[in-house]
Amino acid sequence: MHRRHRVFLGALICVVAVAAPILVSLRIAWNEGFADERREGTGYATEIVRRAEETGNQFGSAIHQLNTDHLSPCSPAELNLMRQIDLGSTYIQMVGRISGDELKCTSLGTSAPIAVGRPTLITSHGVAEYTNFKFSEHQAHRLTLIARDGVAVAIDPRLAIDVPTEGDSVFLAMLVPSTAQHERLIESTASFRPEWFRPIPAGSSTTFIRDGQVISEVQSKCLDIAAVSAVPEAFAYRRMIHFAKTLVPIGLFCGFCLGMAAMYVARTQSSIPALLRAAAKRNDFFVQYQPVIELATNRCVGAEALVRWSREDTVISPGSFIPLAEESGLGPLITKSVLRQVARDLPRFLEIDPSFHIAINLTASDLRSEATIAALSKLVSDSGARAENIVVEATEHSFLQDPRTRAVISGIRQLGFHIAIDDFGTGYSSLSCVQKLDLDTLKIDKTFVESIGTDSATREVVTLIIEMAHSLGLNIVAEGVETEAQCSFLRGRGVQFAQGWLFGRPVDIGELCHQLREPAFPDMHADEAAVLQPAHS
Repeated sequence: MHRRHRVFLGALICVVAVAAPILVSLRIAWNEGFADERREGTGYATEIVRRAEETGNQFGSAIHQLNTDHLSPCSPAELNLMRQIDLGSTYIQMVGRISGDELKCTSLGTSAPIAVGRPTLITSHGVAEYTNFKFSEHQAHRLTLIARDGVAVAIDPRLAIDVPTEGDSVFLAMLVPSTAQHERLIESTASFRPEWFRPIPAGSSTTFIRDGQVISEVQSKCLDIAAVSAVPEAFAYRRMIHFAKTLVPIGLFCGFCLGMAAMYVARTQSSIPALLRAAAKRNDFFVQYQPVIELATNRCVGAEALVRWSREDTVISPGSFIPLAEESGLGPLITKSVLRQVARDLPRFLEIDPSFHIAINLTASDLRSEATIAALSKLVSDSGARAENIVVEATEHSFLQDPRTRAVISGIRQLGFHIAIDDFGTGYSSLSCVQKLDLDTLKIDKTFVESIGTDSATREVVTLIIEMAHSLGLNIVAEGVETEAQCSFLRGRGVQFAQGWLFGRPVDIGELCHQLREPAFPDMHADEAAVLQPAHS
């Protein structure tokens, strides 16, 4: 072979040897980037369909209960059943009876018929849908009313597409496939194009690229509902570049980079637990106390212990580090610090008021550990208090997360501690769940208290929660009370206790003791403050 040919062939082989791995790597990177975007888009659409199906199941359950209990339409008994269905549902905002073009009665307590007009569309399953529905002109957001077999429910379609996405430019929509124009029930922006929807079999999904978008579509198996997500194709290129940076470098360099990345990820993941452990050793966690007021006497009868993290002259709220501590298994370590500080502070409170109580929040990890029972016993012995001076608070999610919690809760109750369900009504709670729990106190979440005196569609929920708590013999604590109007409303409906900025922000022990000795509420009329005793004991 001629030397010139050998040089040319050698150069060609070198180019191919260098270019081929790069081209293959870029192709793999593109495939991985597109696959990731397809998974993301399909995940968005699948979550929308899941929420729609859950709403449909709740609607079907409401129809079955109302049409098989043989109660007189719109009678007090049926209205009470509607309220129970409403309160026990995740996505339903209202339950009512419908006849013709009128809502005859609803779970929100409406007394006069409400005209709804003709339905916007009727699905292939015979469900009439009224979009852009409003109970009154003062209602801030429009709802969707769906009706069948004389039963109607109101839903907020925004909840279906309110899913976290990787960017604001991601488009989401929910539509009805059987309609001629594929009627859209809700969309994140008004940029939907008809060609983005393709008829597919029920229960299936598809992904394709069109108009610079990665289009993912999922159709419900049991409902006349489909969800579409459109993710900019640029997101896939961005992911491709990310993959290319990992795949193109080969050999030792690639191994070195991947090793460094693994070390960096491991160091990052382990840094937060290390910081929390160090903070616990340095006593960087401290407790503030928010007053709990007895509404009948307007006196401070207790306080909730709230943990804070002091780091480099910055006070960090628990919402920023408690979930991380739970995830890394350090929740009990922080709880131990809180109990130690409460044991130190409690004698000062009891010197002023022997019936004073402190509410302590326990995490899901605490409620799964038998050591929590021993820790609470030590708190009582170290402080010289009685078990009745302590209220254990936990969210219902914590109560129901693990069967082991039942044994721990039982042990806590046997020692005489009081149990409260915190943040009631924020997503997990329902009448059937609360009836299964052995509780003393129900705490109404501040989001419901804020609706008092407003035109919010959920403003009646506060009253329903109060009535439910009374029927179960539970004490009630309203959280987040900020106005006199809210206070008067709650007091008038028999709510015993409240806390919020109207009465005082979280303060240290010295400030709260000063407030107890020199009360900030001069209109008190009772001789002694009542302790938070279980209503059914």
